[in-house]
Amino acid sequence: MSDFRTGWKVLTHDLRSPLQGGAPLFADGALPITLPRTSLDTSSDECAAGWNYARDPESALRIGGFWPTGWPSRLFLVEAGPDAIKRGDKLRASVLTFVREATEEETRAAIERFSTVFGAHAAAMAEEQCAWRRALGRPQHDAAVVERALAAALASRGLAWSLQRYDTAWAAWAAWAAWEAMDAWAVGDAWAAWAAWAAWAAWDARDAWDAWAAWAAMDAWAAWDARDAGAAWDAMDALRVAFSAFHGRIQPPPDDVTIRDAYAAGLGVAVPVRPSVLGWAMVPEETR
Repeated sequence: MSDFRTGWKVLTHDLRSPLQGGAPLFADGALPITLPRTSLDTSSDECAAGWNYARDPESALRIGGFWPTGWPSRLFLVEAGPDAIKRGDKLRASVLTFVREATEEETRAAIERFSTVFGAHAAAMAEEQCAWRRALGRPQHDAAVVERALAAALASRGLAWSLQRYDTAWAAWAAWAAWEAMDAWAVGDAWAAWAAWAAWAAWDARDAWDAWAAWAAMDAWAAWDARDAGAAWDAMDALRVAFSAFHGRIQPPPDDVTIRDAYAAGLGVAVPVRPSVLGWAMVPEETR
């Protein structure tokens, strides 16, 4: 019997695989639950068939992501069957039981251990990551708060833009796509507007990238990777810029909290839709 049958696995907020997608693996609240037996690839390949999981919670978060869908991922304690195998830093087995969801304290401790990659700024970056996970959970649903937060964010950036609300995130993204495709507006201008909004005017700042590369925080890059547009990108950009500011390579942005406040109040997406116009939409209340 292996000594790594107990481990941790990350799922999306709606209980799907963060890498493979597909249907939810089980109904919310139905723990403990054993997943159906699946074929197990016993080759030396690190990524292969079987129920995959990680030995420790910080590795599970690194592999599965902090917010792969723009919502905070969920961390679970799991137990594997007797045929569990280890390949690289990943584990897999033909049978996997979800025992319970991690507590808030366990998740925070895992993020703190994960954040040692940031060296002297580990504590500050752990706090930033935890704050973004809380905000992306959309604990509130208040459009007035979102609008005030977005207006404050625009003002702090020195952007004299107006706000336009859309009924759905899809409609806001469609407006962005239509603008990008218009011959009357250069694609470069569209991306300049996006950079001004989404990346705190530091998206292309060489100092920010140099600071990131100097610390070689590639584990963090993978865990923050924006697999879904909008919220995931905003969180990743905010954290990258925050780290560069903590490192003293760029001036700290004055507005990241207002962006986070907007998400905490139920923001679904904020995206430039026309010159000097920021489109935005709430998440559907039933998804909270």
